[in-house]
Amino acid sequence: MTKIMLQIGTLGFFVSAVFFGSQGLALMDIVTRSFIVFIAVVAGQAVLLMAMSAMKNKKYAEQDPSSAAGSGEAPEGAQQADQ
Repeated sequence: MTKIMLQIGTLGFFVSAVFFGSQGLALMDIVTRSFIVFIAVVAGQAVLLMAMSAMKNKKYAEQDPSSAAGSGEAPEGAQQADQ
């Protein structure tokens, strides 16, 4: 997952470098602004990934605690093999 995030951040860096370069800025300004875009893209992806993970964990935590998932009991209506 981190490899994909870094690749998308690198894509953002180079696209912004082309964009800033076409504006006629100095080389140091282009690299600095592109690096800021890279950091912003990677940080944004990390925040988005954490939010999605928290929502997913919250969804599983809100399930009925008496459900069969993880309780070791058979669900209602299920027939036992011993009978």
